[in-house]
Amino acid sequence: MAFAAVERFIAFRYLRARREEGFISVIAGFSLVGIALGVGTLIVVMAVMNGFQREMLRQMAGISGQLGVQGTREGLVATPDLIARLRAVPGVTAATPSAEGQVIAVAGDKVRGVLLRGMTPEDFRARLPLSAAIEGPPAVRDRYRGLCRSEDGKPTDWGTLDGFGDDFTVVVGKRFADLMGLKVGDRLQLVSPVSVATPLGVMPRSASARVTAIFCAGMYDYDSNFVYAPLVDVQRMLNLGGKVSTIEVFLDENARVPDQRRLVIQAVGSQGWVFDWSQANYGFFAAIQSQSNVLFVVLTMIVLVAAFNIVSSLVMLVRTKTADIAILRTMGATRGAILRLFLLDGLAIGGIGAAVGVALGLAFALNIEAIRQWLQHTFGLVLFDETLYLLAEMPSHITWQEVATIAGMAVVFALVASLYPAARAARLDPVEGLRRE
Repeated sequence: MAFAAVERFIAFRYLRARREEGFISVIAGFSLVGIALGVGTLIVVMAVMNGFQREMLRQMAGISGQLGVQGTREGLVATPDLIARLRAVPGVTAATPSAEGQVIAVAGDKVRGVLLRGMTPEDFRARLPLSAAIEGPPAVRDRYRGLCRSEDGKPTDWGTLDGFGDDFTVVVGKRFADLMGLKVGDRLQLVSPVSVATPLGVMPRSASARVTAIFCAGMYDYDSNFVYAPLVDVQRMLNLGGKVSTIEVFLDENARVPDQRRLVIQAVGSQGWVFDWSQANYGFFAAIQSQSNVLFVVLTMIVLVAAFNIVSSLVMLVRTKTADIAILRTMGATRGAILRLFLLDGLAIGGIGAAVGVALGLAFALNIEAIRQWLQHTFGLVLFDETLYLLAEMPSHITWQEVATIAGMAVVFALVASLYPAARAARLDPVEGLRRE
């Protein structure tokens, strides 16, 4: 073993300081607590950042697909042959045509710009994040409805999809309905920037739509800015004819997006170009990754400062144990044994601090949403504003490799901080040490 039994015995004996050496134990204790808090904080922050990125990607992929196929500015002809080729690609679970464009929604005296997206009723029902709150399985339905609770506590009429596709009907997000004061059965006016010639001149296209259902995807951006309507009505509203804006391609959970993208490109050929979620949302996810990297570096400095507090505690320990070191040397202990003895003290402080920090960090990260809810209800704070972070719940995803890296980094910092006082103890001349005593 790296440390002999007698070295371990003496090292841990030194950590249990006597009454006159209590101040050294206090400094060592603060070092341990500092490492634990630094490691725990770093684990929690990285878990939240990873969870945020993972949840955003899952929500976006669940609503818009991992891949998309687009044509020219005038639109894409989604022929049955093209749809069949896409669905035949290994790893592709669905390929659904959709049409979308910016429109203005008017309800009473309220006006808001929204993204009007058209798809067939069958495709909308198959899109779980959109249809779950309306007619999903009871457990899933209750979970999605819980993400969009009304501020006044009143129950929400979520409507039904039975009438979706009849006349010009729309399904709107819960936040959009709250902002516009809409409920199931109400009508709103949709105004498109695409113009149409009339006897009175060129006028923007407009249509009156009836709200048939309300969805809740759990993402504020979708719940407040998206309106879904039957595909044929949106094509007519945006003057697309028989064309669509995009074919959304959904992949199996275990599929690799870059590999699948190459297969989809081969299936599409020259009929359109293929993009993935990283290209469609590059700036957003690049900003999240940059923020994660900055937070990791900043919080690592906290762990580093806490670890180097070990230097002061070990230096004081060496000074108080000068006679002990000299006696050990005269009894045959080598310089290497003295060096390992004090390195073991530093490793013990760092290792115990890292272990406590990992336990605290994991406990906090696994219950982050419950803790947030308790703090908000107890102190009236807003710790996670869904209008800013776009999600209804604070996400958390623990990466065990990252946890091991953080804990190992703290132990390495503690070992490096122990080198100087351990080397100073090893260089002590036993004759000089005894003479001073």
